[in-house]
Amino acid sequence: MKNRSSSYYRHQRKRAINRKLEIVRYAWGLNKAEDSEHPFIMHPGKLSKAKLNCSCKMCKYEKHYDIPKPNVKSKIDLMQQDIKEYFYE
Repeated sequence: MKNRSSSYYRHQRKRAINRKLEIVRYAWGLNKAEDSEHPFIMHPGKLSKAKLNCSCKMCKYEKHYDIPKPNVKSKIDLMQQDIKEYFYE
């Protein structure tokens, strides 16, 4: 294991918190200047080990309503195009 200083760990923790805080602000549609009652914005240290994924219908819209992901949809479209070309030529 590498010997790292506490400043390294502080930096990594702060970096992870800021990244997750930007995700929370984007999901809630908040600006940096707005004060919010959201618990993660009031106490950002909670984000240091928090996982930001959930399985609610808002976050997993495609999963709950059987909508294919964009990469799967593009592959299906390409396959259908190849099938049309094969049968119509």
